Amino acid sequence: MVKLDKLNIDFDCNKETPYFQVNPNQRIRFGMEDLTPSLIRKVVEEVLSEKDNINVVFISEYIINNKRFSSKSRIGKFININNWKESIEIDECGDEGVVYATIRDVDRNDVLKYCLKVFNGQNEAFISFFTEEVLLYLNSDVIDIVSNNRSKIDSLKQNYAGIFNKYYEE
Repeated sequence: MVKLDKLNIDFDCNKETPYFQVNPNQRIRFGMEDLTPSLIRKVVEEVLSEKDNINVVFISEYIINNKRFSSKSRIGKFININNWKESIEIDECGDEGVVYATIRDVDRNDVLKYCLKVFNGQNEAFISFFTEEVLLYLNSDVIDIVSNNRSKIDSLKQNYAGIFNKYYEE
């Protein structure tokens, strides 16, 4: 587990996704089926500015019988990796676990490239992009945005009123 303290999120593949760790007024969800490449670009650019210090956390490896196996995330194809830090989580039995990797100072265009690749069918990692104020989690089904800045979420909900997924709003 990687704790994202400023956002009050536990990034953990054995827990609920970040979207379900916060109140409805701190989150917004987009179903991939409701998005287009141009909408994804617009949302990413609205949520993450070029001057933001963007980081990414993802599962890089699984540990099975004390052996490390790549998650085959292929992150290096989309993101320039220069500030890599690993966090190893071993289960109680001691022979299985997960390796979380955090990369600092990611370029917003790399985030956008990765989002578009997932939208177009690329296998995704268990991954989130985050700043001190916002977290963007995505998989092949959704793009979730979580923020400790409620006005940012309110603005997104207003701007994308007919598009964002309201299923878990209440």
